[in-house]
Amino acid sequence: MKIKLAGAVVVFASTALLATGCAGQDDDAANPAAPATSAAQATSAAPAGNGVEALEAQQILDKAKAALKKAGSFHMKGDIVTDGSKMGLDFKTGNGEVIGKLSMGGPSVELLEVAKKRYIRPDAAFWSMSGGGKEQGEQMAKLVGDRWVAVKATDKNTADMFGFSDIDSMLNADGKVTKGAAKDINGRPAIGLVDNSQDGGTLYIATTGEPYPLRIESKNAAEGGLDFTEFGEKFPDIKAPAPADVVDIEKLMGK
Repeated sequence: MKIKLAGAVVVFASTALLATGCAGQDDDAANPAAPATSAAQATSAAPAGNGVEALEAQQILDKAKAALKKAGSFHMKGDIVTDGSKMGLDFKTGNGEVIGKLSMGGPSVELLEVAKKRYIRPDAAFWSMSGGGKEQGEQMAKLVGDRWVAVKATDKNTADMFGFSDIDSMLNADGKVTKGAAKDINGRPAIGLVDNSQDGGTLYIATTGEPYPLRIESKNAAEGGLDFTEFGEKFPDIKAPAPADVVDIEKLMGK
């Protein structure tokens, strides 16, 4: 929540350092032939509120974190603008493991964290962007190919790239959190939590069902945001790569 847009602003800076160093369900449509319902019936048919809208902002945030942890898994996807450039994020996380992709214009990099091991898989455009120029980038892309690059869990340059499963850190605000406006997010009613720091944004929390975070928006909503979906789902694509599909970049470079 600077809500940091989940650390997205610092992620590409981190990857550049690495390279140079190495929803709720929809209600059924009303039947036009059915008799009109009373106001009481209509109220009872509406999804029941979960009560968070009446709480203080920090209490709502705490409940959202707890709900997301209890779900165990979620999908986060969206686009944001940072420093005038559009960045795309698409991540699935479950039980502390992650698979996803970051893109910035043309360059992109896939990330995988499974069984406490971390990997990245940059495309050729990414290597060219962050590997010291087009020629060196093309050489790196050819050398690595389609294999995953193993990354040490202790590597500080890439730590922010794998922060999407750290719910407390991801949803922490840098400034005072206050309640904002109510808003429908992808068909679900939600209440906004505003991070009042200089670069803060708004986190929308579901006010029906589980109080899941539904969307993070940057301070200027026109600069995009990230949507949360698929709470509690299983993601079979989060799995360890075959040993033949992994390369140790330090060994590859003869370090």
